[in-house]
Amino acid sequence: MDEEAVQQQNLSFPVLPQADLERVAQTILHLFSPSTSSNPELAKHLQRELQQIQSAQEAWGLIAGLAGHDDPNIRFFGAHTAQVKISRDWETLPEELRPALLPLLLGTLGNAINPNNQHSYQPANGVVVRKLFGSLASLLLRLAFPHFLHPILTVIQTIHSAFASSTALPPSAPGSGYNTPGAGPSQSSSFDGVPPQLKHRVRLLALEWCAICIEEIGRAGLAEHQRQPLRRHIESDLSIVVSTITDAMTGDPKLSPNERLKEAEAACKCAESWIDWGLSPEELNILLPALYDLLPMPAASSALVEVLSESIFKYGKGTKLLTEPMLAWAVGPSGQALLASVNDDPSEELIGFTKLLAALVEHSSEWLVARIQQNDVQAFLGIILRLTGWRGLGNVEENLSELTLPIYPMIQEAIMDAPMFSAPHETSPDWAVAKNFFRELVEVTRRKVRWPGEGDSGGSIGGLDKEDRENFESWRRDAGEVIVGAYYILRDEMLANLTSIAGQQVQGGAPWQDIEATLHCIRYSSEAVPLGEEKSLPILFGEQILGQLAHRPIRGKGEERLRLTVVCLIQSYEEWFKFHPVHLPPVLSYLVPSLTSSTTISRSAADALKALCDMCRKKLVEHIGAFAELHGKIGDLGPEEQSKVIQGITSVIQALAPADAVGPVEGIISPILSRIAQSLQQYSVDRANAQPALVQATAALTACFKGLSPSEDEMFDTTDEGDEAAREEAITLTREDPRIVELRRGIENAVEGLVSVVGRGEGDAEVADAISSLLKHATLSSSTLISLSPLPLLSLVCMACENSPSALWMSLASTLTLRVNAPVTSFARKKEKTEEVKRQEEDEQVGKWNVIGDVASRLVVVAGRFLDGEGMKEHPDVVEGWFKFCSSLASRFPGVLLRLPPQIVEGYMSLGLMGLGTQERFSLKSVSEYFVALLANTRYPSPLEPLSDPLFAHFGPSILRALLLCAGSEGPRSVIPNMAELLAALVGRIKGEEMSSWLDQVLSQEGYPDPRATAASKKKLKEAVLRSRTARRMREALHEFALVARGLDGTTYGNATAV
Repeated sequence: MDEEAVQQQNLSFPVLPQADLERVAQTILHLFSPSTSSNPELAKHLQRELQQIQSAQEAWGLIAGLAGHDDPNIRFFGAHTAQVKISRDWETLPEELRPALLPLLLGTLGNAINPNNQHSYQPANGVVVRKLFGSLASLLLRLAFPHFLHPILTVIQTIHSAFASSTALPPSAPGSGYNTPGAGPSQSSSFDGVPPQLKHRVRLLALEWCAICIEEIGRAGLAEHQRQPLRRHIESDLSIVVSTITDAMTGDPKLSPNERLKEAEAACKCAESWIDWGLSPEELNILLPALYDLLPMPAASSALVEVLSESIFKYGKGTKLLTEPMLAWAVGPSGQALLASVNDDPSEELIGFTKLLAALVEHSSEWLVARIQQNDVQAFLGIILRLTGWRGLGNVEENLSELTLPIYPMIQEAIMDAPMFSAPHETSPDWAVAKNFFRELVEVTRRKVRWPGEGDSGGSIGGLDKEDRENFESWRRDAGEVIVGAYYILRDEMLANLTSIAGQQVQGGAPWQDIEATLHCIRYSSEAVPLGEEKSLPILFGEQILGQLAHRPIRGKGEERLRLTVVCLIQSYEEWFKFHPVHLPPVLSYLVPSLTSSTTISRSAADALKALCDMCRKKLVEHIGAFAELHGKIGDLGPEEQSKVIQGITSVIQALAPADAVGPVEGIISPILSRIAQSLQQYSVDRANAQPALVQATAALTACFKGLSPSEDEMFDTTDEGDEAAREEAITLTREDPRIVELRRGIENAVEGLVSVVGRGEGDAEVADAISSLLKHATLSSSTLISLSPLPLLSLVCMACENSPSALWMSLASTLTLRVNAPVTSFARKKEKTEEVKRQEEDEQVGKWNVIGDVASRLVVVAGRFLDGEGMKEHPDVVEGWFKFCSSLASRFPGVLLRLPPQIVEGYMSLGLMGLGTQERFSLKSVSEYFVALLANTRYPSPLEPLSDPLFAHFGPSILRALLLCAGSEGPRSVIPNMAELLAALVGRIKGEEMSSWLDQVLSQEGYPDPRATAASKKKLKEAVLRSRTARRMREALHEFALVARGLDGTTYGNATAV
């Protein structure tokens, strides 16, 4: 096609003067010049300049204006501009000009690929052509269907025409013009004369177009009502797509092997894209034989994986078309030859084949299990085991085995869901095959998880560097999950076998690698082993194995690794020991020396000890003397280990009778308080050196609170339900013991000293975190001897916040407010009480409300001063913490809040309105939760409704305006659900007539919340809001309105990011 004809077709498009085109071209060349790459600021400036050029209406003229330039970068910019304008600025193109865009792009494409055009031989021209394909795909999504009939075929015919004309006409002769191809075949006779190499290029281009087209459609994120009409529109071209793919897969014998391979790979890639979009069974039936013929080509394997996992045949369908042929290929000569052809490093073909087998098992696990006695199925399972056991370390020297690990849980689950599962295990032939398969799997896994080498390998475990060691560790964890699945099939037999092997290895002095591999498998079995197991685990944790391992000397990294595995093994069976307490003493005897081993072992040993003490606290009470001895040696441990051991010891103390626990609690906590006092004294003199000791002592005190708190989990219960009330009463009485009262006073003094350090702005983040954790756990439970009242701490935190406002104090104020007991309910008040008790309770409530009110009045002043001006923008963490406190106050004590002086209440409402104007997601989430809590706790039948009505009458319209502005324009789209919750709460609290008036008042403002918000969208929102009462409907209505207001309605981004 000649340039004159193209120009005739494009007369209706903006035609830019040559000088303007040259300026654009020079800007592009400047951007891509080597000198610009070393000047990032200049590159950004040029990119912005080009983006501004693209956004102009005249940029439509760049499509044709730059199409014939000699430089491929400039032609690419022209093609890119076409896609940008179609995707983003489609509405700016007059409707009568839109159909003319198709011949323009087709003509540009024809020139770009025409063999007579020297530009088509430039290496970078391929990128230009791909961008033109992308532009045509974008046009398909925008242009009315009647203007782009048979889109796939039309572009393919354009490709054929370009190459046919290049052979039909002398190179120097111009063409006679270009007519847009129709739906039927054209120029087939002239194309028959095209040389094989040019036909090869045609097929590659056709495949590229087919792939890019459907990928662009898939990326568009179309809604179902848009997707279905488009599917019908391109449906008539699917036969062309399938024949294009299969022709390329079959290949032309006149081409070289490399050219045929390139075509086949492109065909597989194209097929994969269309399978993901959705092909019918008939079309897949045509493609599958061609794909099987290309095995074991990696691209063919990848396409078949897509068929198994994403096509209409997924979830076990199409076994005749998929499972049986693939199974036959895998166990037949071709599959066996592939396995035999690879010695050490797996080839790309074998990796692709392994992925295909994994997908086949996921697709056909039920089918395979139902035929588990068939020879071909057993041979197939043997192949999978062979791949799992591939030579070399998993994830280090080979990556095949990792691909097979997810297969085994699927087979295990299929067996448990199959009819064979209920058959007698001893006599069922199916069970015999299944068990034999999983026996081999356990043996293969035990061999593969073994660390390399024999005996100790010196400076590193198995001679591996850090990266290889971490990769192998990752593989071992995944392999551990396989062992869990194997246990569900083999049960006691597997555990007994592994325990027997471990015993033989320990008794025979086997290398640490062998013992560790066996214990690793037993460790991961714990997830499935029942708590009542009484055959193998007593042997494992008895003298025969654990007792012998305890005397094994630690020499080198390998033996350390073995000890670490034993420690982790003990922790993995922590719950089992609760039901078999006789084995606790030898286990603890193994863990205690491990606390002073290497850092890695000591931390894991401390974790295991803490877990056992938590789990078995009542069973360990009789050994309290041994724990006192352990506490005496605690100074030999590291900081983290000390805290964990202290928590473990105190959890055992918690199981004592409250009166008996006084001495031990005092013995543990008093030294910690002394350490805190010394650290605080030193902190004022030498902060840097005192900080670690202060953090460590604070963490130790926190550990005491954690350990002494009763667990909420049933597994940790230490008392029967009938004894619970008696225990609570005993704790209440013991709390009045002078020693405990003095101890709590000491704790309060320590807390006050710690808070004052950070409150003066002297503490760092680590100290602040330690104090935060301490205060949260000190008030977490009221049923311990040393629990602190949250009210004094709340006042203390408030004072610290006044001295040094921060997110820490705001967050702690929120937590402590929630910890304060809620006001007595009317139901509770109905119980018969003496007048004196009633007066005492009322005095306590009034005192509590006074403290809460005082804190609330002071903190709002702090927040108003600190967050004023740019404060909300500059301190989002403080904003989030402040509104969490507001939410806690509104949830727990709304009456206190509303009865504060009017200017204070207005301060809370005004700050909330300021918060709705922020841009930070977490700040907006917390402020919406605050308003939702306030609205919910003041609606009928709350007695606070009359008190709050004037407040909402005044601030309600402003809240409505702010939330709609946030959702529809200024806030991040991720908070639209939160704004919908707030809108639903507002609608549920305010009367309908009033809400209707507010909506009219807010939405009638011109350009609100954005000039793009149409009158129709505002009307629809109002109707939906007044009609809906659920947050889900509000969210849908608000999201739909936000898309219109933000200019995203109908866009790819808007569809793809629906809330």
